[in-house]
Amino acid sequence: MTHISLADRMPTLDFTPNALKDGIGVVPLILMAGFAETSTAASELVARGAVTIEGKQIIDPDHHILSCAFDDGEVLRLTVGGKSTMLIRRAD
Repeated sequence: MTHISLADRMPTLDFTPNALKDGIGVVPLILMAGFAETSTAASELVARGAVTIEGKQIIDPDHHILSCAFDDGEVLRLTVGGKSTMLIRRAD
């Protein structure tokens, strides 16, 4: 039997530790995931409360995910509009 992890079945954004050094903003994440076409549209999604990271609603467009969020090999789930999901992980 072959084990397939959740990360193998879901779209995933991988970031190098250097890219996460100063944190990554939620608006750029939404754009990189393809869930919005412009920064304005991504900011509006956040302001409407349509964005969650690990089930926590993000309402501040300036919210950043810091590298330490991945210290234990954590994989974070970004969800937009309750339907579109992308995993975020640090590629060590």
